[in-house]
Amino acid sequence: MTNWGRWGDDDERGAANLLDPSAVLAAAAEIRTGEVLRLAAPIVGGRGFGLVGRPDPVHLMLRDGGDYAAGLPERGGFGFADDILTVPTHGVSHLDALSHVWRDGLMYNGIPASNVTSRGARKLGIEKIPPIVTRGVFIDAASGGARTAADPIRIGELQSLLSGAGVELRAGDALLVRTGWLGASRAGEADASSWGGLHFDCGAWLAERQVVLVGADNPGVETFPSGDPACQVPLHLELIRGHGILFSELLDLEPLAAAGRATFLFVVAPLPLVGGVGSPVVPVAIL
Repeated sequence: MTNWGRWGDDDERGAANLLDPSAVLAAAAEIRTGEVLRLAAPIVGGRGFGLVGRPDPVHLMLRDGGDYAAGLPERGGFGFADDILTVPTHGVSHLDALSHVWRDGLMYNGIPASNVTSRGARKLGIEKIPPIVTRGVFIDAASGGARTAADPIRIGELQSLLSGAGVELRAGDALLVRTGWLGASRAGEADASSWGGLHFDCGAWLAERQVVLVGADNPGVETFPSGDPACQVPLHLELIRGHGILFSELLDLEPLAAAGRATFLFVVAPLPLVGGVGSPVVPVAIL
């Protein structure tokens, strides 16, 4: 079973269709204290995560105080600074577009992968994804001390973590999973070629619960290598391609771990990058 055709043969929003005004209002009821947490990792020029094919961000100044010190006059009663950022869309805290992965030449909803060209995605571009405002559910797989950031999270552990948090997933939820990878990366202890995350045996169960988004503090949400000899990213294919469920990766979930809250209002919006197959994001949790 997939979500292909569920919202029409031309649908490009996927599981985001689950979020209507009533879902937003229900999610807003999760606000208790009004505290706002930023869940994006800092973007630092020249310092990425060492991921293959995803170069470090480049941050350059177009105008700075040194220009004025060298003799550039202030005009109109002021001086100013300006800068430019070059960043891989999947190399920082980001949201995957539904055009990010495919199999047998088909993306989500049976849309041919030939729609992704050197100019970007003509279909399923990240600009088709609306702002996501929903209930966030946080589970912390890194807090017990018995596992490492390289260990896969299988379905039994996922269910146990949710049960321990006292939460049942409901349609439209955004599930955020702390694996500990980002913290290990900051400490110089993470492997940029393999990491722990959700095992592919979680896929069908999450699809049945109709989550709208799955996010994690690792590079790919799912564990890598996957352990599936037939595919390196089976969870991407099952959830993104099969069900239009969004993935958000390289999130900073340390603030949520410190806050100790399992549910909250979750807000994230991609850049309206026309044809983009991913977008940097700044997710926000409102407690």
